[in-house]
Amino acid sequence: MQDAAAQGPQGDGELLFRLSRGDEPAYRLLHDRHQATVFRAALVLMRTTWDAEEVAATAFFELWRKRDKVRVVDGSVLPWLLATTSYVAKNSLRARRRYQRLLNRIPHDEDVSDHADNVARAMDTLEISAQIQQALLELNQREAGIVMLCIVRELPTSEAAVVLGIPEGTVKSRLSRVKARLRGRLDHLAPTASEMRA
Repeated sequence: MQDAAAQGPQGDGELLFRLSRGDEPAYRLLHDRHQATVFRAALVLMRTTWDAEEVAATAFFELWRKRDKVRVVDGSVLPWLLATTSYVAKNSLRARRRYQRLLNRIPHDEDVSDHADNVARAMDTLEISAQIQQALLELNQREAGIVMLCIVRELPTSEAAVVLGIPEGTVKSRLSRVKARLRGRLDHLAPTASEMRA
Protein backbone atom coordinates (compact mmCIF):
# COMPACT_ATOMS: atom_id res chain seq x y z
CA MET A 1 0.00 0.00 0.00
CA GLN A 2 1.66 3.19 -1.11
CA ASP A 3 1.17 6.39 0.79
CA ALA A 4 -0.50 8.91 -1.50
CA ALA A 5 2.04 11.57 -0.66
CA ALA A 6 4.86 9.31 -1.83
CA GLN A 7 3.46 9.48 -5.37
CA GLY A 8 4.40 13.16 -5.76
CA PRO A 9 7.00 14.45 -8.21
CA GLN A 10 9.78 13.18 -5.94
CA GLY A 11 9.03 9.80 -4.40
CA ASP A 12 10.25 8.78 -0.97
CA GLY A 13 12.91 6.53 -2.50
CA GLU A 14 14.48 9.43 -4.38
CA LEU A 15 14.28 11.70 -1.34
CA LEU A 16 15.84 9.03 0.86
CA PHE A 17 18.67 8.64 -1.65
CA ARG A 18 19.28 12.39 -1.44
CA LEU A 19 18.96 12.27 2.34
CA SER A 20 21.60 9.54 2.52
CA ARG A 21 23.98 12.10 1.03
CA GLY A 22 23.12 14.66 3.70
CA ASP A 23 20.56 16.64 1.68
CA GLU A 24 18.59 18.64 4.29
CA PRO A 25 15.83 19.82 1.88
CA ALA A 26 15.08 16.13 1.14
CA TYR A 27 14.75 15.52 4.88
CA ARG A 28 12.35 18.46 5.24
CA LEU A 29 10.23 17.16 2.36
CA LEU A 30 9.99 13.69 3.95
CA HIS A 31 9.16 15.27 7.31
CA ASP A 32 6.40 17.48 5.86
CA ARG A 33 5.01 14.55 3.88
CA HIS A 34 4.67 12.12 6.79
CA GLN A 35 4.64 14.24 9.96
CA ALA A 36 0.86 14.27 10.47
CA THR A 37 0.51 10.48 10.14
CA VAL A 38 3.47 9.82 12.44
CA PHE A 39 2.08 12.24 15.04
CA ARG A 40 -1.35 10.55 14.97
CA ALA A 41 0.31 7.16 15.47
CA ALA A 42 2.32 8.52 18.40
CA LEU A 43 -0.83 10.01 19.94
CA VAL A 44 -2.46 6.57 19.98
CA LEU A 45 0.47 5.17 21.97
CA MET A 46 1.23 8.08 24.30
CA ARG A 47 -0.82 9.79 27.00
CA THR A 48 -0.52 13.46 26.04
CA THR A 49 -0.03 15.54 22.92
CA TRP A 50 3.26 16.76 24.39
CA ASP A 51 4.54 13.17 24.69
CA ALA A 52 3.27 12.34 21.20
CA GLU A 53 5.10 15.35 19.74
CA GLU A 54 8.30 14.24 21.46
CA VAL A 55 7.96 10.68 20.13
CA ALA A 56 7.22 11.88 16.59
CA ALA A 57 10.23 14.23 16.68
CA THR A 58 12.44 11.37 17.87
CA ALA A 59 11.18 9.12 15.06
CA PHE A 60 12.18 11.75 12.50
CA PHE A 61 15.51 12.24 14.24
CA GLU A 62 16.06 8.49 13.81
CA LEU A 63 15.18 8.86 10.12
CA TRP A 64 18.03 11.35 9.80
CA ARG A 65 20.43 9.39 12.01
CA LYS A 66 19.79 6.02 10.34
CA ARG A 67 19.23 7.37 6.82
CA ASP A 68 21.59 4.77 5.31
CA LYS A 69 19.65 1.88 6.90
CA VAL A 70 16.02 2.96 6.34
CA ARG A 71 13.90 0.45 4.42
CA VAL A 72 11.55 1.76 1.72
CA VAL A 73 8.40 -0.34 1.29
CA ASP A 74 6.33 0.11 -1.86
CA GLY A 75 8.03 3.44 -2.50
CA SER A 76 7.38 4.87 0.99
CA VAL A 77 9.40 5.39 4.17
CA LEU A 78 6.17 5.69 6.20
CA PRO A 79 6.08 2.03 7.32
CA TRP A 80 9.63 2.37 8.64
CA LEU A 81 8.69 5.60 10.41
CA LEU A 82 5.62 3.97 12.01
CA ALA A 83 7.61 0.99 13.26
CA THR A 84 10.21 3.39 14.66
CA THR A 85 7.45 5.47 16.28
CA SER A 86 6.12 2.42 18.13
CA TYR A 87 9.63 1.49 19.33
CA VAL A 88 10.33 5.06 20.52
CA ALA A 89 6.97 5.23 22.32
CA LYS A 90 7.62 1.95 24.13
CA ASN A 91 11.11 3.08 25.17
CA SER A 92 9.72 6.40 26.40
CA LEU A 93 7.03 4.71 28.48
CA ARG A 94 9.52 2.24 29.93
CA ALA A 95 11.88 5.08 30.92
CA ARG A 96 9.00 6.98 32.49
CA ARG A 97 7.98 3.93 34.54
CA ARG A 98 11.57 3.53 35.80
CA TYR A 99 11.67 7.22 36.72
CA GLN A 100 8.31 6.96 38.49
CA ARG A 101 9.49 3.94 40.49
CA LEU A 102 12.54 5.97 41.56
CA LEU A 103 10.34 8.90 42.60
CA ASN A 104 8.06 6.58 44.56
CA ARG A 105 11.03 5.49 46.69
CA ILE A 106 11.73 9.09 47.74
CA PRO A 107 9.91 10.12 50.94
CA HIS A 108 7.35 12.91 50.42
CA ASP A 109 6.12 15.32 53.05
CA GLU A 110 2.84 15.86 51.30
CA ASP A 111 1.52 14.71 47.94
CA VAL A 112 -0.18 17.49 46.02
CA SER A 113 -1.95 16.25 42.94
CA ASP A 114 -1.82 18.36 39.81
CA HIS A 115 -5.08 17.92 37.95
CA ALA A 116 -3.74 19.77 34.88
CA ASP A 117 -2.16 16.46 33.80
CA ASN A 118 -5.50 14.66 34.23
CA VAL A 119 -7.32 17.28 32.17
CA ALA A 120 -4.70 17.12 29.41
CA ARG A 121 -4.85 13.33 29.40
CA ALA A 122 -8.64 13.35 29.12
CA MET A 123 -8.50 15.79 26.20
CA ASP A 124 -5.86 13.72 24.43
CA THR A 125 -7.88 10.52 24.58
CA LEU A 126 -11.20 11.86 23.35
CA GLU A 127 -10.83 10.01 20.06
CA ILE A 128 -9.73 6.69 21.49
CA SER A 129 -11.20 4.76 24.35
CA ALA A 130 -9.00 4.58 27.43
CA GLN A 131 -9.42 0.80 27.40
CA ILE A 132 -8.19 0.51 23.81
CA GLN A 133 -5.26 2.80 24.55
CA GLN A 134 -4.33 0.74 27.62
CA ALA A 135 -4.49 -2.48 25.61
CA LEU A 136 -2.13 -1.00 23.02
CA LEU A 137 0.25 0.32 25.68
CA GLU A 138 0.57 -3.17 27.17
CA LEU A 139 1.96 -4.63 23.93
CA ASN A 140 5.69 -5.17 23.76
CA GLN A 141 7.78 -3.36 21.11
CA ARG A 142 7.59 -6.14 18.52
CA GLU A 143 3.83 -6.50 18.93
CA ALA A 144 3.22 -2.75 18.83
CA GLY A 145 5.20 -2.44 15.59
CA ILE A 146 3.18 -5.20 13.97
CA VAL A 147 -0.13 -3.68 15.12
CA MET A 148 0.91 -0.26 13.84
CA LEU A 149 1.88 -1.62 10.43
CA CYS A 150 -0.64 -4.41 9.80
CA ILE A 151 -3.75 -3.19 11.62
CA VAL A 152 -3.51 0.60 11.79
CA ARG A 153 -1.83 1.12 8.39
CA GLU A 154 -3.24 -2.09 6.84
CA LEU A 155 0.12 -3.05 5.37
CA PRO A 156 0.37 -6.61 4.00
CA THR A 157 2.36 -8.96 6.24
CA SER A 158 4.98 -9.35 3.51
CA GLU A 159 5.69 -5.59 3.57
CA ALA A 160 5.60 -5.41 7.36
CA ALA A 161 8.21 -8.20 7.40
CA VAL A 162 10.49 -6.10 5.18
CA VAL A 163 10.14 -3.07 7.47
CA LEU A 164 10.75 -5.05 10.65
CA GLY A 165 13.49 -7.22 9.16
CA ILE A 166 11.88 -10.52 10.21
CA PRO A 167 10.36 -13.44 8.25
CA GLU A 168 6.78 -13.03 7.04
CA GLY A 169 5.75 -16.18 8.93
CA THR A 170 6.91 -14.56 12.18
CA VAL A 171 4.83 -11.47 11.42
CA LYS A 172 1.77 -13.63 10.71
CA SER A 173 2.09 -15.70 13.89
CA ARG A 174 2.70 -12.63 16.10
CA LEU A 175 -0.17 -10.78 14.45
CA SER A 176 -2.49 -13.74 15.08
CA ARG A 177 -1.50 -13.90 18.75
CA VAL A 178 -1.89 -10.13 19.22
CA LYS A 179 -5.33 -10.13 17.54
CA ALA A 180 -6.50 -12.97 19.78
CA ARG A 181 -5.25 -11.19 22.91
CA LEU A 182 -6.78 -7.84 21.91
CA ARG A 183 -10.04 -9.56 20.99
CA GLY A 184 -10.15 -11.12 24.45
CA ARG A 185 -9.38 -7.81 26.16
CA LEU A 186 -11.72 -5.64 24.08
CA ASP A 187 -14.54 -8.01 23.13
CA HIS A 188 -16.96 -6.20 25.43
CA LEU A 189 -16.53 -3.03 23.32
CA ALA A 190 -17.79 -4.68 20.12
CA PRO A 191 -21.27 -3.54 19.03
CA THR A 192 -24.12 -5.96 19.69
CA ALA A 193 -26.25 -7.32 16.83
CA SER A 194 -29.08 -4.92 17.73
CA GLU A 195 -26.67 -1.94 17.74
CA MET A 196 -25.38 -2.93 14.31
CA ARG A 197 -28.95 -3.09 12.93
CA ALA A 198 -29.86 0.31 14.38
